[in-house]
Amino acid sequence: MPKYAPIKERFTTTLLNSIVAYLIFLFVSDSPWPTGGLESVWLFSAISFWFFASLSAPWFAPPRDTLSTATSTMLGLIAIDLTTIQGLGSQLEVIRWVGIALSLAIIIIASLAILFHDDADKSYFGSFLFRLTAVVGRGELLFSIPAMISIVAVYHSAPIAMSWLLLYWIAVVTGKPIERVASALRLLRADRLSESDREAIGHIVRVDHPNIVRVKLQSMAAWKPNRLFTAGMPDGSQQYVFSLFSQIQGTDVIGTGLCIASVQEKTTAATGKIYATHDQERTAEFINAIAGSKDAELVGFVVENSSISVISFEVSMQTDLREGDVVFANTKGAEVFYQIIGAETFEESFDQNPRGTHVVRAAQLGAYSSKDGFKKYAWLPMMNEPIFVAASRTFQAPELSKDEFVIGKLPSTSITAVARVNELIEYHTAILGVTGTGKTELALDIIREAASRGTKIFCVDFTGDYRVRLADLGPIFPSPDRKKATAMEGLLAAIDSFGFKAEAEKSKLKTLLNEIRDETAKVIDDFLKNDETQLAIFELSEISNSKAGLRLTEIYLSAIMNWAREHRRARQILICLEEAHTIVPEVNSGFDGETRWVVERIGQIALQGRKYGVGLLVITQRTALVSKTILSQCNTFLTHSLIDQTSLSFLESVYSSQHVRLIPNLGKFEFLGFGKGLKAERPIILKRDFDAKKLDASMALTKPLAEPKSEQEIEGALQLSDAGPKITSL
Repeated sequence: MPKYAPIKERFTTTLLNSIVAYLIFLFVSDSPWPTGGLESVWLFSAISFWFFASLSAPWFAPPRDTLSTATSTMLGLIAIDLTTIQGLGSQLEVIRWVGIALSLAIIIIASLAILFHDDADKSYFGSFLFRLTAVVGRGELLFSIPAMISIVAVYHSAPIAMSWLLLYWIAVVTGKPIERVASALRLLRADRLSESDREAIGHIVRVDHPNIVRVKLQSMAAWKPNRLFTAGMPDGSQQYVFSLFSQIQGTDVIGTGLCIASVQEKTTAATGKIYATHDQERTAEFINAIAGSKDAELVGFVVENSSISVISFEVSMQTDLREGDVVFANTKGAEVFYQIIGAETFEESFDQNPRGTHVVRAAQLGAYSSKDGFKKYAWLPMMNEPIFVAASRTFQAPELSKDEFVIGKLPSTSITAVARVNELIEYHTAILGVTGTGKTELALDIIREAASRGTKIFCVDFTGDYRVRLADLGPIFPSPDRKKATAMEGLLAAIDSFGFKAEAEKSKLKTLLNEIRDETAKVIDDFLKNDETQLAIFELSEISNSKAGLRLTEIYLSAIMNWAREHRRARQILICLEEAHTIVPEVNSGFDGETRWVVERIGQIALQGRKYGVGLLVITQRTALVSKTILSQCNTFLTHSLIDQTSLSFLESVYSSQHVRLIPNLGKFEFLGFGKGLKAERPIILKRDFDAKKLDASMALTKPLAEPKSEQEIEGALQLSDAGPKITSL
């Protein structure tokens, strides 16, 4: 049986005390209803005292409650009018001003205690103020002065009534007869129960050092999650136990709990027994002490095989968690966050009964702040350390510099992740993922963020989507002369067909390429020096020859590189390669020497670009086919769902093997991010919200099938065409 009265008992005694006070008021007063006069002050003081002492601050008076009570008491004393009191008016006036001064002193002490609250555990002065407030802020002191003034002032001409009222006040304030009767009844009920059966809901069958208890329960209903219990430990101590989960093992019901604090006021709990002593207020205080928030939800505890980078923790099979959710532990006073990357079932032999559970693996994200994001933490939680979910916590919005923007948020939380535009560009970025996972939308957002900060962006696009989706940025569309591009395609095709015999074609191609290079250099120079637009889109959708597309891409990128080398860091430049597996494919034995040189030349640009302020944004759905020379230069990876083993094997050199196993399971708009461009020092799973406007913009690019042409339209088209081959069938 707890020493302190539960909330129901305290509420009942407060109600009874208020009723008794009102009955006494009816007996001594001429009016059945309290008025605003001096004769009602003692009644109001009595009722306020019980609500304060029994409900608001039953154990001690916090500074905030003391401040509120002292302020109301002082205002009430100031409002009392004693000018009409004959005989004792001057003496009562002195007592009134003493009460006002005392209330003001308590207000000052409580205010200082609030101001120094954060230092209460660090400095002697802060701790002294906190404890002094609890002593001087008691209701007996604050409410007695106005009550005494009211009784003496109104009833001094009726000594018998005044004596009984003063005796009543002293009795209820110091003796508290109703509270003592209630306490006696509670103890009597406890004494009538046997020591072994008194409120015991089970007995301890195992203690896992240092703070996990396994309890054999009388019923599963008695062990609801996140409830508070008192346990008589085998060593004679008593502990508050927080219930986690329960499961059936053979014919027994076994509950698992976490010891969270020692019982200071020991009860008569029997050794080895556990008792239901749940109190919502006290439970919230304990949770706040160990988790830093009263709203935190405890879901498990750390178990063996944990490390600094990846911890394992045990949870109930009924726990509502999923891959990517964020949890945290209080490690040496620091909140360290982890992201769930896997889970497995686990069976332990428990008293010769199998005990099934889930062991969850979570990778460290680090300590979080709105200014610095996630920073690595250099240690791991203790064995059996409690683990809390972060979903119920509210986090401060990130502090963004002019170089930063929100790139996504952590699933199931309000934590937003921040990316740095300069690092995304300068250190090169790769956006990977199969079709339909959201990688193009992410790339478009990055391009917009870069353009808004004055970055020059050159997009190489095979899809034709960028023209429409980025039209609001006012892009230009540089392209070689159509006749020269067609001639180059023809010359490349002839060289492929005739090989060494095509000397004339090779000579013509060299001359043609030099002309295109000169023209391209002028176009690029105008674009990079001009401030009217930040975006250029180089479209290859009309180039049917892959070698021609590679060659033209190399010419434009080389022109950008040459300009950047000549005007060292005069501009920040971002080269965006959409469908990069087509533009910079992995070099293989099937490539001829010319094609190999072109791909290697583009790779060289990636290698040297950083020195001159030229960054790469590589977007691809076929990671295995992209030049590894290019990908190896990317320091930030934003990976959506991928399923081919070759791509996953490559990414093991970027992420840990545990994180790579997550990639095929990523949902739409989810991605795994890591690198210099993110304000997170470890890999992190992020999610972007669905945007209906972006979906509409994407669907607008889907053209409906053309209506079948009539025979007259087909004949007219054939007559107008004098260059194409004759159509023999439809």
